[in-house]
Amino acid sequence: MKKRYLAFLIVLAFAFTACGGRLPSPSRSQHIIEHYFKKYAKKYPASPYGQGIAKVEVEKQTEIRKHFITVETYLTLKDGNLRKINVTEEKTQVGWRFVSWEDATGL
Repeated sequence: MKKRYLAFLIVLAFAFTACGGRLPSPSRSQHIIEHYFKKYAKKYPASPYGQGIAKVEVEKQTEIRKHFITVETYLTLKDGNLRKINVTEEKTQVGWRFVSWEDATGL
């Protein structure tokens, strides 16, 4: 009886972990992007993003393939300008990480 109960618990544990989504939550993506641009502003203070980011709004997340997503995001700079960027994030063993970005506003 104990073996069946243990086997049931193991199967149940795998079922719950398999039900997890393949995309991070929008708030998690927002935090990753805020963290990246905070470091970017310190490294490149003369760039348009060097003044800092006031607000990050995640518009849409799309899965490119397993463990890779693209995030369409609006950044509000501290001077009030609004920029649309596309961010690529990768799922690693410990969580999601920032891979690359591009400015989609065409400026």
